[in-house]
Amino acid sequence: MNAQLSYQPHWVREDFVDFILAKVNPMWTLRRIMAKIEAIEPIADEMIKVTLSSNNKFTTYQPGQFVMVTVRIDGVQHQRAYSLVSSPSHDKLVLGIKKQGRVSNYLANSARAGDVIEITQAMGEFTLKDFDTEEGKQPILLVSAGSGITPIIPIAKQALARSNQPVTLIYYSRDPAFRTELETLATEYPHFDLHIIVDSAEQPAYFDEETLDRLCADAVQRQTYVCAAPGLMKATRQIWAKRGWLDRLTQESFLPVTMDVDAQIQPVNFRRSMQEFEGRGNLLASAEAAGLKPSFGCRMGICNTCVCTKVSGAVKNQLTGEIDNQNNVQIKLCVSEAVSPVEIDL
Repeated sequence: MNAQLSYQPHWVREDFVDFILAKVNPMWTLRRIMAKIEAIEPIADEMIKVTLSSNNKFTTYQPGQFVMVTVRIDGVQHQRAYSLVSSPSHDKLVLGIKKQGRVSNYLANSARAGDVIEITQAMGEFTLKDFDTEEGKQPILLVSAGSGITPIIPIAKQALARSNQPVTLIYYSRDPAFRTELETLATEYPHFDLHIIVDSAEQPAYFDEETLDRLCADAVQRQTYVCAAPGLMKATRQIWAKRGWLDRLTQESFLPVTMDVDAQIQPVNFRRSMQEFEGRGNLLASAEAAGLKPSFGCRMGICNTCVCTKVSGAVKNQLTGEIDNQNNVQIKLCVSEAVSPVEIDL
């Protein structure tokens, strides 16, 4: 079948061929990656685990990466990014999903085993870096909260398997997902220091310098990876900046950046399309509010679909708070907020 699909006359549209192939087998395509849902399992009150088997168009991935999942809901395609919880050595793909948002709720409540969905190749740069010391691999600190645990788990497994250097995980959650799996890892690997902090709405727990020093006294020596909601991300960045450790900090957030209604309005010009609009909050949402349709993917600053060139003006990265006022630089519309008049090459 693969040999037959290798020939595609230039006058045959790929989407038409895929349409015909899907009538025979929904997993057959020329190039698109299709995946069959093998199982959907609850792992916490608000989280599920979805196991997939993909067609042969999917290649491989690194621990910590994610895929974009496309589903059709009421005749309209919707897309969302999900971390791969599985390891590359496994023949199945496993996604960790929080039941929040249209796509996630569809997968949790309406999708069934046997359904076929479309995914992308793995993407993302939230992966374990190779930092060697005289003693070997550098020790690792992992910090996560809620569904941010999903990319952290495969990174932890990779770090634990590659050396005997210490790995510490600080995990905040009101209903910890993958708890049994994490506790099993802590039993199997003596150099894995696991701290699961269960909080509640009535008694929230916060990440601060005292907590850091108590749970990981040698954090200054470690490469740190953080995946969590914006509040915890901001707290860790402030601590690491204060201590001069930012070169050892890698962060990722899987929460879409929303429009800040209190943000100051700035004029924004899309130069090539000659479109002008008012920028308030992130530029992607501002453009959409003005009726424009720039390309986008994850809406979280991860997939790079909305990357474009800022010709002039200043923007603030809503994830890091950093201001960029240089001309002719690449920005991501979904996490960039205009803080002056801005011109963009779109």
